[in-house]
Amino acid sequence: MRGDKEMSVKENNDKQVAIKKLKRELPLKTKIGYGTPGLATLFTFTMFTTYGLYFFTDVVGLSAAFAGIIMMIGTLWDAVTDPLVGMISDKRDPKKGRRRPFMFWIAIPFGIATWLLFTDFGFGTTATRIYFIIVAIFFYTSQTLIDVPYTALSGEMTLDYDERSTLGSIRIFWALFGVIIGGPVIFFTSQLQSFEFITSQSMAWSVAFLIYGIICTISIFIGWKSTKGYEFEEATELHDFSIKAITHGPLKNKSFLFVTAGFIFGILAQAVFLGSMVYYMQYNLQLSEGQIGLANTLMWIIGVAWVYPVNWWSQKFSKKVSWNLSFGIWGVSMIVFPWLINTEGNVVSVIIMFGLLVVGLNALYQVIYALIPDCVEVDELISGERREGVYYSLATVSQKVAAAVAISLLGAVIGLVGYIPGEVQTPETLMGLKLIFTIGTAVFCLLSVVMVSMSPLSKQRHKEVVDAIERKEKGEKVNLSEFKDLYVGKI
Repeated sequence: MRGDKEMSVKENNDKQVAIKKLKRELPLKTKIGYGTPGLATLFTFTMFTTYGLYFFTDVVGLSAAFAGIIMMIGTLWDAVTDPLVGMISDKRDPKKGRRRPFMFWIAIPFGIATWLLFTDFGFGTTATRIYFIIVAIFFYTSQTLIDVPYTALSGEMTLDYDERSTLGSIRIFWALFGVIIGGPVIFFTSQLQSFEFITSQSMAWSVAFLIYGIICTISIFIGWKSTKGYEFEEATELHDFSIKAITHGPLKNKSFLFVTAGFIFGILAQAVFLGSMVYYMQYNLQLSEGQIGLANTLMWIIGVAWVYPVNWWSQKFSKKVSWNLSFGIWGVSMIVFPWLINTEGNVVSVIIMFGLLVVGLNALYQVIYALIPDCVEVDELISGERREGVYYSLATVSQKVAAAVAISLLGAVIGLVGYIPGEVQTPETLMGLKLIFTIGTAVFCLLSVVMVSMSPLSKQRHKEVVDAIERKEKGEKVNLSEFKDLYVGKI
């Protein structure tokens, strides 16, 4: 009995030391290294969201409606795998690593999935449809196995509110670097066709994404290596492994519910914007492939300059303020430029528009993944367990479901407005494409701002939560009723 008590005291002391360690500032090289897998996870998802419809309709020859169905099927699979992977990673022995092992084992499959996602082997209509459904499921599974543990890792590396903002900023920096490379893919693939061994447009896309897939794999391995020794080895293992871990945590956490709702509307805005962007530039503005590639590439390059202001707003004011400012600029830009400034052939105004609104695309991932670990602390205060995996998995599946629903509906709506691939579009079709691109995006931006604004977890409130957790770990009595504004139901 005495031995058990001494062991319990020792474990508690070890945990206190570990918590203090988590409050220190992380080395810059570790933070930079942590961010590199963001190049892979956000790159492939962004490319699929941006060019998936275009690739399926204009390169492969599938209908826009079926292209949307491909994404929807993969996402329905995600609805099962994301929470499962989150709980599995939470349940792993902290001493052996709960997050990093996933990065090592899935790095190569993720690169292969990136390549296959944009590779058409010309199997014939029916076989091609089946093939892309299988590949979509493979991609979404690979992304789940990387993204859920990887993003959850940031919550283990540090407890500091501002350090988490910095990790999110570095992660988005690497993601922007990735999409800068991938932005001019339409122009890049057209240039690849000048090589004799590349005999078709579809082969050019396959070669381009083979290169991108290799880059993705390398970036994940760098992140795995750089974060060695920064997992929270003293984390409390979950007592249960069931649906109860979700219903008695995230779904009762007010801050998480509002943040996730804001994230979902943000993803819907992103999916509509990126999914209709190429159509708007090509048909409404009559821009060339080179101009489209230039505008898209410059958008992400300028996005790098926005990383610091978004991080500064998060630390100076709060993450909620940073989110709302960013999405406000994005939403206003979607109305002002397309309806009042942009004209046919004028790529300059498009570049200016993209240079402003990209701040919202930055915040979508830069801020959200710094907000989620703050919500995890609320759950830890109430339950005594750290369930980053469950929280991040729910955020990730929300991201994919929202994107898939948006792209699926977008494909159907683009078909309904009369779009015919490669043809001259009617005035009615052009107006439909413009309305989708502008009003559709702006409305979701507004709804996202409303949801995040309603989250009760401010910067000061988070500090109070962390302080209460520390007192609780020391054995001091904590009045949980003081935090009832952060939780649904009885505490």
